[in-house]
Amino acid sequence: MNWNWNETTINFSFSSENLKNLLNTVCRKENRFSQFEFIKWCDNLTMAFEEEEAEAEVSNEFYEKAFGIARDIECQWELFLVNTYSLKELQNLDLSKVKLPQDWFIEWLKQLNEE
Repeated sequence: MNWNWNETTINFSFSSENLKNLLNTVCRKENRFSQFEFIKWCDNLTMAFEEEEAEAEVSNEFYEKAFGIARDIECQWELFLVNTYSLKELQNLDLSKVKLPQDWFIEWLKQLNEE
């Protein structure tokens, strides 16, 4: 497939482990990247997962869980934006300044770590 990859400053390869590492970084508030950069990385991760799955049908439980969490992160971002800001505000909003509730990241990490 031809995906429209997001440009992001996060230069981690797209893997379940890197999702876990990045979530850990955000949860500890040690990230040097905006949440928007992380959301774009998560969107790219889901595209990479879909591409790999289509090509090699690679799948395991951790992989599936990571895919679902990355997809939830990007979807919740979109919902947060439309439910928090007016259309006029969104048109001028610096997305790098937007922050989702910290509890959400903690919950996503908890879900990823569940057996």
